[in-house]
Amino acid sequence: MKRAWIVPAALGLALPAGALFAAEKCLQMIVHPARRSVDEVKLEDGGNRLLAGIEDYETRWTREPFTLERGGAVLQGEFILNPADDGERRRVAIISHGHTVNRWSSMKYGRLFYRAGFSLVVYDQRYFGQSTGDHCTLGQEESLDLAGIIRLARRRFGEDCLLALHGESMGAATALLALRYETPDLVVADCPFADSELLFGQWFRKNLHIPPGPVLALLELKAKLRFGYDVRGVSPIAAVRETDVPICLFHGRADELIPFSHSEQLCAACRNEKSELHLVEGAGHARSIAVDPAAYERTLRAFLKNCGAI
Repeated sequence: MKRAWIVPAALGLALPAGALFAAEKCLQMIVHPARRSVDEVKLEDGGNRLLAGIEDYETRWTREPFTLERGGAVLQGEFILNPADDGERRRVAIISHGHTVNRWSSMKYGRLFYRAGFSLVVYDQRYFGQSTGDHCTLGQEESLDLAGIIRLARRRFGEDCLLALHGESMGAATALLALRYETPDLVVADCPFADSELLFGQWFRKNLHIPPGPVLALLELKAKLRFGYDVRGVSPIAAVRETDVPICLFHGRADELIPFSHSEQLCAACRNEKSELHLVEGAGHARSIAVDPAAYERTLRAFLKNCGAI
């Protein structure tokens, strides 16, 4: 009987230790994820029969490199000049890739805009590809980077250029968050998250089978103190509520990483009547284009036409 306190005491120590471990593991997955190489991106897109954009990028398109220094990182990117983009008002699409990959992953989307007559801006987000940066912030710093790239694009193609943003996953969240700082003509967001706190809470429940409260609080504290990363501030839906830019959302119904309900919430928050939501049957995370590339391109072109971009 004298030792009855041992089990409760052990549990009392183990639970906080477990919460600390879970918070640290999740944080590291966000800020220091494994980075996929160009060859790994090619292998993945090749498996989805989506290599045509990469082939065009590497062998056919005219490319001008640029760098942007901002927030402790040097971003590497390229302007891709389209001979069909010869109107008085230039048409430009900036493509932002997702978490763990690099700008080669953007080419499957860039090709669709190129075929629609757009010049392109592609780049490696901070910490990924050929860009520098100590860590990733899932859109916080990345959206400010994108705002800087938007300003570069306007200097290169004209302040009055018609500007489209396209992003996939984290890149989609980045494009939406950038609406706080710049006003493009339209945005195409493929499988974005609506709010990082909501996403992490869902992840904890699904993968760790625990209530998110204590772990999420620890993650937020660690992120802020060690990386200056304000998890609560990374809320694309808050940015969407403040803009009237038309937004086209794609999301796979089979997405197990970011539930399609995030895009449903984002669409409901859109203020522009030209905004659209397209839920793709059978598509996992970032696989809407892979399920039916032709349908994806038709939908994109219809949205561009509705916005007066083509």
